[in-house]
Amino acid sequence: MLEASNKQRRIRNSLSREEIRNVSLLILKEEGLDGLSMRKIANRLGCSVASPYSYYESQIDLVQDLIKSGEDELLSMLKKGSADVETGSAFQQLAAIARSYFNFASNNRELHKVMFVTDYGGVHRKAFPQLPKSYRFFLETVRIGFESGEIPYPKNEYPAIARMMWSWMYGVIVLDMTGMLRKRKGSGNPIEEGISYFQKLLSKK
Repeated sequence: MLEASNKQRRIRNSLSREEIRNVSLLILKEEGLDGLSMRKIANRLGCSVASPYSYYESQIDLVQDLIKSGEDELLSMLKKGSADVETGSAFQQLAAIARSYFNFASNNRELHKVMFVTDYGGVHRKAFPQLPKSYRFFLETVRIGFESGEIPYPKNEYPAIARMMWSWMYGVIVLDMTGMLRKRKGSGNPIEEGISYFQKLLSKK
């Protein structure tokens, strides 16, 4: 790729937040958060280093926007996966959510790290002063399972069950990202396997 000095320099007003965000996501995917900088973004876009600062006050501001953008995409995938399930079973809905979450993380590994790994937790908290919408959607699905009686536990226990299930999903994703997820011979998909165990455990009191 040509450096900005070898191309006609773009004027500041010709940029957009979407362009900056898309290039940032590409750099993040290729080089991780440590490789992301305003200078690299400017080089890719063929503009001055000062230009991205017209849209973002700082690199932290940009990263927070990437987190919010990732959250919007994740939530959309969770809702679509849940909507595609024909049955109203809470466990089928939760399985669809787990599949969608796993697919999002697999396709956006570096972005997922920034969104949820504790190393960047301070940035995450600034981007989401409340619970992420993706987790709230999952929490609501668990609550519906309690209210329908499909999960036969006292209703006030649904937040604890939701935390346990979300932790399992997150754990499977981290194991996959670190190359530690190994399928047992003859075993099925770890997401389907986990949901099956949860259904057996939570359907019995």
